[in-house]
Amino acid sequence: MNNLGRRNKPLSSTPMSMGQDKKPSTMVLNLDKVSIREDEHLLVNEIQKEVPMKYQLKSLEEPALSQRLNQLSVTSHHTPEHLISVHEDDAENIPYYLSKESESFQKMTGNLSSNELVEKLRQMAIVIHELFMIDLQKSLWTIYLKSGTGQLQLNQMDHDQLSHPHLWPIEVQKLMRQQSLDSTDMAACLTYVTQHLDELDDKMKQCQTKYNMMKNQYFNYVPKIQTFVHQQLESARLATEQQIAIVHYNYNDHLFELKFMAYNPTPQQKQTVETLNHAKYQEQITTQELNLLKYRISIQESSPTSLRIPNEKLLKRIKNQSIRQKLYDQYINIAQQAKKDMIQLCLSTAQAQMDRYHNEFNTKLKQFKLQEQSEENDKKFSSNMIHFIEQHWTNISEGVQRFYKYKHDFVRLNSVHD
Repeated sequence: MNNLGRRNKPLSSTPMSMGQDKKPSTMVLNLDKVSIREDEHLLVNEIQKEVPMKYQLKSLEEPALSQRLNQLSVTSHHTPEHLISVHEDDAENIPYYLSKESESFQKMTGNLSSNELVEKLRQMAIVIHELFMIDLQKSLWTIYLKSGTGQLQLNQMDHDQLSHPHLWPIEVQKLMRQQSLDSTDMAACLTYVTQHLDELDDKMKQCQTKYNMMKNQYFNYVPKIQTFVHQQLESARLATEQQIAIVHYNYNDHLFELKFMAYNPTPQQKQTVETLNHAKYQEQITTQELNLLKYRISIQESSPTSLRIPNEKLLKRIKNQSIRQKLYDQYINIAQQAKKDMIQLCLSTAQAQMDRYHNEFNTKLKQFKLQEQSEENDKKFSSNMIHFIEQHWTNISEGVQRFYKYKHDFVRLNSVHD
């Protein structure tokens, strides 16, 4: 692998609501933050493994500010069940939102008088959940297979010999190393992925058989149960689609490297392109971070809020109602003003980051053009090389935008269920 494009930072990916927590209170996904804290593992660690260091995306300074903004919130916080970790019970494999403690499932089946029927429907919902998750895994691993075998569909129509390189995602290689497999070469990766897809097919057939038996017995309840499960796993679908988008991004970036090297660039030209690509990437990331922050704030401001204070019991000890109300109003006013100040600080910081990286890219681009004018002809970039590099910048922009689309969708999903 050459040194081109070693610009991208670790990804803060939208998490799938599938963790190992045993109670809903053990983990709260805070979507007022751009990235997930280190102790909120879920699938973040798994998604981090998916993206090679050189290709990973990362929020910059804004997440810390966004976290402070959330801490100053005067609204009561409720974590929707679709965002509570869907833990996998070792014995029964029951996701939390389908457990007996689930408020949403109780609400959906509240009009049923038979506890036995409710339990049967719960078992059917668990099978539907398994089918849905297997289908998501199949879609992701099919993309792994296409990337590794050069069958991944590209945005641009190109038919030269470099158009369809074989690139096994780093997630596949890391999983193989974790299982102590000696080789991660092309043939070994192909065997590993095809075997995993075969295993998923077998699981799918088993679940499908169980589902068909239940479906025939409880036919009238199937549409409602299916809709419920699919709604609860919308975040899982978004997370899978985001992982697929990452594979496409990495594949296109790898293709750029191969095609650029086919021009036989000089070491200086390779360094120049790496610098410009990095600057373009940072420009796009900070632009999307600002847009995401604005979207989060707009969602927060448009949502109905209920006020609460951290130590309400202390206020209740004050017997004088007039004094108690004044202290309460004073606290609320201070909290609201602090939140407004933090919002402005977040926005101004994110705007400053975007402006800085936008200016850096433009400055580096101007320096490049001036340098090209003074270079000898045999050291200049050809017009084809320049056109190709500019096209790659377009691909970087589109790839980053596609990635952040899922961040926007996840924020929207949280606001709908909140």
